[in-house]
Amino acid sequence: MITPLTYDTFDDFTRRDGLVLVNFWSTSCGPCLRFHRIFKTASEAVPSASFGDAEVEIQQRLVKDLEISTIPVLLIYRDGDLIYRDPTPRPESGTFSTVPDAPRFLDIMSREKEFITFVEGMAVD
Repeated sequence: MITPLTYDTFDDFTRRDGLVLVNFWSTSCGPCLRFHRIFKTASEAVPSASFGDAEVEIQQRLVKDLEISTIPVLLIYRDGDLIYRDPTPRPESGTFSTVPDAPRFLDIMSREKEFITFVEGMAVD
């Protein structure tokens, strides 16, 4: 299940214990729609993690406060701490140093099965 996030609910949602993934996306963005499908499947396959999303056109105040300038963007929190933030999937980015097994992360972002396996691995303490 994916929880729709707003400016008012974002902080409480991302401060939860465990693994929290947040997808910033747009219904008018092709890569966003492709990743959102994978994100939705992962949310159903990994119930131990919390999944939230925010549509950038609707949540403009949140987008501005978080300085989101490109989409899609995936944020990953563990026990309230931001451990990953980067546009996804964008192989040219190369800024995945805060993610465990960072080099694999580029590959798995665009493939459903690998993304689910990655999230399951991060959700295990």
